[in-house]
Formats: sequence, structure tokens, C-alpha cells
Amino acid sequence: MHIDSLNYFYQVANSKSISTVAKNSHISQSALSQQIAKLENKLNVKLFNRTNRGVSLTPEGEILFKYSETILNAYNKMQEELYHSINQKKFISIEAVESIGQTILPIAISKLKKVYDSHTININNIDCCSHTNLLNNVRDIFICYHKPDGNNGIISKPLGSDEIFLVADKNFPINTITKNEIFNLPLILASDKKCLKESLIKELECSEEDLDKANILYKTNSYFAALNGVLSAKAVAFIPASIYHNYAPSTRIKRINIEDFSIELTLYICYLDSFYKTNSNFVKSLKNILKGYLN
Repeated sequence: MHIDSLNYFYQVANSKSISTVAKNSHISQSALSQQIAKLENKLNVKLFNRTNRGVSLTPEGEILFKYSETILNAYNKMQEELYHSINQKKFISIEAVESIGQTILPIAISKLKKVYDSHTININNIDCCSHTNLLNNVRDIFICYHKPDGNNGIISKPLGSDEIFLVADKNFPINTITKNEIFNLPLILASDKKCLKESLIKELECSEEDLDKANILYKTNSYFAALNGVLSAKAVAFIPASIYHNYAPSTRIKRINIEDFSIELTLYICYLDSFYKTNSNFVKSLKNILKGYLN
């Protein structure tokens, strides 16, 4: 399978438009169609249904799409490692949940680079916890709120806890509420954060349906989108303390106290045992710096 053909397939599947991908890739539509045709011939399947409105995936296309991102990420990581090996540099790829990846992790990496100056370190932020890329060796280190289950070669160590706060604009007229009153407030919900949603349902003693029926202004897959929302609308949002403490001094947000309410999510650093054996000093240094910020 030609990696370029797979890459074009992935882009077309995402955009659902051959013309858009052709324009962005600076190739003709016929050349792009030929790349897709080569892939279809190689796999002996039809990948797209073509209409005047664009393209859609066939059942076989859905299967390839499910694996294509992992394959492309692994290929890109291999290229990066080969390049840095030739130039005698170490390449480390770190994946982290958004709340850490966009707050304390970049600071920690800046400190690490003073010691590990020959290392190239790549940070990737994700919406929620998934160890797939770690298991597939696409990423080297994963920082998340979920401890992996079972004995699959992953080492996971707790870094500390991240408390969940309810926040609003400083001019919001409420400072203290009860749990039941949350359902009446205009809420911006980071609904794609599975760890947050499960914890809210447990702490509020409600069902997922009850939470979905709350006075939700809108849902988002980003804590930062929720944070920006409370600054532009008279609404509240649940965000991790790691984000609040980084942005509260420079923004107009405040914390709203909820009576008898407490959610603390444990943060874990995860890596394969095989990676740790050759990078133990780097991992230990990263853990110590992150613990210093979280505790």
C-alpha cells in the first residue's frame, strides 16, 4: 500500500470532497482520483460512493478509515525517529489531555530542554483519554485521567489530582449554589470529556439523561471553548483546576462554590515498559516537574 495514496484517502474521507483535497494538495482532481483508484485496486474494494454532492465512505471505506489515522501517525513517527537517529538526536512524542497539554506540560518541557537539549519533544493534545496511540507505539508518553486496565505492558503512575471547578464571568450574579441549582443555570458543557461527564453524574447523583436535560447553552469538546464561552455569555462551565489557575489571573473568570460538591480527577503518566527501560531518566525528570505543579 502506497503511503501517499492512504494519506489522500484519509484527507478525502475527512473532508468528503475530492476537489477540496486536490486544491489544498496542489494536484489535479484527476490525479487525486487516480491515487484513490490505485488504493482501491490494491485492496480490491470500493472505498467511496461518488455523487454530485461529494463522496461518502462505503462499508469497506469505513474499515480503512478506522485504521488509517493510526497507520499514518505511526509512519510519521517512524520518519521522525529515523531523521533524529541519523542526526544523533532523541525524538520523544507525548500525548496529553487538553487541560495539561495546554497549561503545565509546555512549561515542564521547557525546563526539561535545559537538561535534555539534544532531545526533540513533540506534544499532542487530545480531547479525552485513550491509550490506543500508546499501545500502537505512535506516542511514547501519555498523560490522562484514566488508569489503563489490565496488564498490557503499560506502566502508569499517579502525578497528582486535578479538581473540577464551576466557573463563570466575574460579573455573574451568583457566588454560591446547591447541587440542585446547577440544573437551572445556563451551562456550557464539555460533553466529550468522558471522565468529567462520568464524575458529574456520580457527584450530582443523576443520570446521563438528567444531565443532558439541564439548561445547557451548548456543548463543546474543548475546556477552552467552554472557558471562552463563559466570558462572552452569562453562563457557567465545569473546568479543571489546572486550567483555572493558569488563566484566572489574566481573565475575568471566578469560581462558584457548590455546597457539598467535590470532584478530583487523578492524573496518570503512562508509558510502555520497553520505552521506560531506555528513557528512565527523562521520564523521572518529567514526573518530578509535573508533580511539583500539581501538588
